[in-house]
Amino acid sequence: MKILAIDTAGWKCSVALWEEGRELAFQEKESERDQASLLPQFVKDVLGQHEVCQIIVNAGPGSFTGIRVGLAFAKGLAMGWNLPLKSIDSFTATYVNLEHSSDVLVLIDARRQDVFGRRFQNGIPQAPQSLTREDVEEILSASKPPLLAGSGVHPFLEGMTFKEAFSPWSGAQSLAHAFFTNPGIASEALPFYVREADVTYPAGPCVSTH
Repeated sequence: MKILAIDTAGWKCSVALWEEGRELAFQEKESERDQASLLPQFVKDVLGQHEVCQIIVNAGPGSFTGIRVGLAFAKGLAMGWNLPLKSIDSFTATYVNLEHSSDVLVLIDARRQDVFGRRFQNGIPQAPQSLTREDVEEILSASKPPLLAGSGVHPFLEGMTFKEAFSPWSGAQSLAHAFFTNPGIASEALPFYVREADVTYPAGPCVSTH
């Protein structure tokens, strides 16, 4: 089985082609605003002459715009190529790619005054939540604190003392490796939001000019 993995949920544009747990091609670039323009070329370059059996996309959490870009693009490809589409969330992809511990807190960068957090205890995911630095500090003050992992650890927690677990995979690589490690974690391609999007509504009523 060959899969195409797409990840724009963070502040990167990332595409990977994997076959039976082995990477064939990978492209990734730091990108906050132009994932939509980068994705088509990345997919073309990564695929070459290969044909894939399935598409995997990162459902979030992360950048609200990035999540929507990745899901919309992946759904378009899946419909056009008549391929199955599944998603894996950032928390699960990170956790599955670690050397498993009985207690891990995965933190995902939110680019705000908080991070998105989800704790995995004995392999069981707890409720996702938004965590401030003070919240994480309180968690780490327990007699047996969890290991930390994920894109939200640095530089958010610099100056704190903690133990960290690392994955060798990045972006779309992480999705692909997690899928081949445990295909059962992939689910319907729906956005994974921890909080509502930041929206500014107009001060007055909308007036139509038509």
